[in-house]
Amino acid sequence: MKLLLIVGAIVIGWSGFAQAQSLKLSAEDTRAIESCIKEKESKEGADRCIGLIANPCLDTPAGQSTAGQAGCYQREQLVWDDILNETYRRLQGQFEGKLKTQLRDLLRVWIEARKQQCEFYRDVIQGSLAIPIGASCMNTETARRAIYLLSILNI
Repeated sequence: MKLLLIVGAIVIGWSGFAQAQSLKLSAEDTRAIESCIKEKESKEGADRCIGLIANPCLDTPAGQSTAGQAGCYQREQLVWDDILNETYRRLQGQFEGKLKTQLRDLLRVWIEARKQQCEFYRDVIQGSLAIPIGASCMNTETARRAIYLLSILNI
C-alpha cells in the first residue's frame, strides 16, 4: 500500500511538473491582470487582482485534479513573474550605486524567503494537497512582490 502511495505521488508530481513545463505566458492573461492592476491600484488595491486567472481556472474540469489546480496557479504566476521581472528591470534602470545594489540584494533575499515559506506550507500540508498549496503560495507571493515593486516604481 505504501509503495502504491509513493508511486501515485510521483505520478501526480510528474504530471504537475510536465504541465508546468508546457505552460506559456498568455497575452490574454497578461492583459487581464495589467488591466486589473490599473483599475484597482488607486481604489481597492492591486492585491485584489491576485487570483484573477487562477480562481476561474480552478472551476474548470482541468482545475479539478491536484495537478490541474497547480497548473492554474502556475499559469497566473507566469504573468506575475513577468510583471515582477519587467518592473525590477525598470527599477534597476532608474537606480544607481547603493540603491541598485540594495534592490538586487533585497530581491535575492526575497526569492529565498519565498522558497522557504512555500516549502514550509508544502511540508505542513503533505499529501496530494501539498502540490496546489505550494503552487498557490508561489503565485501569491510572486504577485505580492510584483505589486510591491510596482508601488516603488510609481513613487
